[in-house]
Amino acid sequence: MDKPTLGPQCDAKGAALFDACKSLVRKGEWNAALAAYASAVEAGATPDAAARVYRAIAQMRSGSDAAAAITTLDASLLREADARIDLKRLVVSPLVRDGALSSAAAVLHALVDAWPRFADERRMLASVLGRLRRWDEAVTHADAAALIEPDAPAVRAACIQLRLQAGRVDEAAELARATIDMACAHSDHAHAWLTALTRARQTDLAAHLASGLDAAALPDDRAAAAVVQALANDNRIEHAINAGEAALRAGLDGAALRSQLGQAHLANASSDGGHARALEHFARGVALSPQDMRLMTLYGETLLRAGRHEDAIAHLQTACELGPDLAHTRMLLARALRYTGRHAEAADHLVTLASQRPDDEGAQRLTIAALSQAGRKDEASELYRRRLGARRDRLPRSFAQALAQLDDRIEKISIPKERLDWAWALRAPDDTMSRERWERAARWGHLADHLMLEWLECRDDAIEEAMIILDDLDETERRFAPLLAKGKGVVVATAHVGPMYAGLMVLELLGIPSRWVASMPGVATAHYASALISTADQTEAQVARQCFRALQSGFAVCIAVDGAPNPAAPRIPFAGQEITYSSFAARAAHRLGSPSVFYAPRWRDGKIVQTLEVLPAVEPGEDVEAYALRWQEAYLGHVRAYLAGAPEDLRLSGGLWRHVRPVDRSAHATRDARDQDLPCIN
Repeated sequence: MDKPTLGPQCDAKGAALFDACKSLVRKGEWNAALAAYASAVEAGATPDAAARVYRAIAQMRSGSDAAAAITTLDASLLREADARIDLKRLVVSPLVRDGALSSAAAVLHALVDAWPRFADERRMLASVLGRLRRWDEAVTHADAAALIEPDAPAVRAACIQLRLQAGRVDEAAELARATIDMACAHSDHAHAWLTALTRARQTDLAAHLASGLDAAALPDDRAAAAVVQALANDNRIEHAINAGEAALRAGLDGAALRSQLGQAHLANASSDGGHARALEHFARGVALSPQDMRLMTLYGETLLRAGRHEDAIAHLQTACELGPDLAHTRMLLARALRYTGRHAEAADHLVTLASQRPDDEGAQRLTIAALSQAGRKDEASELYRRRLGARRDRLPRSFAQALAQLDDRIEKISIPKERLDWAWALRAPDDTMSRERWERAARWGHLADHLMLEWLECRDDAIEEAMIILDDLDETERRFAPLLAKGKGVVVATAHVGPMYAGLMVLELLGIPSRWVASMPGVATAHYASALISTADQTEAQVARQCFRALQSGFAVCIAVDGAPNPAAPRIPFAGQEITYSSFAARAAHRLGSPSVFYAPRWRDGKIVQTLEVLPAVEPGEDVEAYALRWQEAYLGHVRAYLAGAPEDLRLSGGLWRHVRPVDRSAHATRDARDQDLPCIN
């Protein structure tokens, strides 16, 4: 029997029901739309492509069978239905908003298959795939979108940003470099370019780009923060601060901008109020983003350096709670606790730090000192014994062998470039050594002094091997004799230069009773430990009392005047930088009438010779402040002359080196920018 044929009236009814389905879908009435579709089919109508697509939309939105509905969306069906805009509006956007990213990606894949030459769908798909961490696919679709719309800055920015998120930093930076003109012309999207160049350490190009952007006209505070960071990284500190302040005046406030601006103020060596302004910015940033661990740490550290220890503790504790594994933050918290006399808490935090960083000798040494200061002497001694054994095992069998191996380590050590640059500028005018040779010698000297400390502390049984490198000491003995004969002790002012640890051996060999103010823990068991006055586990007052007692007993007391364990220690200007400086040595000499000398060993032809210069004596009736200034001038003069000498005598760490900053390049930035021929730079 033949199947009955549907008449025109039935077709019209079915078409009307399919149209109703489409209309109801657009109104968001999913179940009613599905009912209209079902009624049309029951009436014998055949759905066209549009009806099938809108039914699928209703199924996805009603949750009746979303996965099955997505599989029906093939390319030919979508093209015939011409429902591209409704699919994005009614399906993709809600799925993304609800976090159903895999489903959103599947729908977008179908749209891309249907309309491969449309950039918007590819850009959206790339974004969703990025959120799903499907990096290779995301980059592929972003690049395809960029080929379709090569002049669209938002698309190109997505190509860069996705590469950054995928960890393909070098690729991102190369793309940013190749398309730098686009960032110059479209500052709204320059953030991606700046971030890529900054993360790839292409600081010069990032700064050139940043210098041509109007920070006040950027879209948000994060873009402005990227400008400040790029300029500061290239040591254009004044320009960085000006850009950040302009952005704030334009209303672009936010934690990211406050963080970068605060750091720029800290780096502004020419500003007396840099710390105060940095604190203002960090405080505002923390208020805006109280969960930002890095910003909280920056704020706490700056408070610590300002001597506001109690305030620092509150913020550093919060940062540690937010990030329990942040070693640097925990170390700062322990230091703040120590300076408020809360030694037991400081020790607890450092024990945690030591367990987190078992191979970090600096963390282990701090922990030993904290345990000792907290009265936990047995624990401190046991930890010191274990660490000493581990360090001893890493040393070569002989000192000569250890010294010979330093050449192999020269290229592996990291020394801040600003320290090398500053030292290079201080060398003698007639020095003709190339920068490469000079720097290699300076690195060797750094390693040699630290080797000497390791040997003195770890190889008690072979100290005489290190003594072989000491040159004749007769002249040093002759010059010390009349000073000691006065019976008032001798203030020996040293600095963090040269093979400074050789001094311990020198005074011992000469039989001169001495004490050395040093950061070695008081539980140290090395041969020279009895000659040390430890700053690591004693208060400043305790250290001062021991120094006075030693001087009154006729000892030579050696003090690194440029060293200060307290991060809030005062600084003074010196040779274009700021260095920590303690007037304690000068004041001790004035109070007790003790003679004082500047002492610094140096290398000469593979041997260590001694530099000994007598410092000013107290004039009858001389005021302590006037004497301290006169003494300071003489001491700094000797240090400056010493730094002009051989590069292997620089040392390059601790003391006067600790706060060396790069020179602000802002004054040269305009000229440098013009040399780069970038269209966005005038």
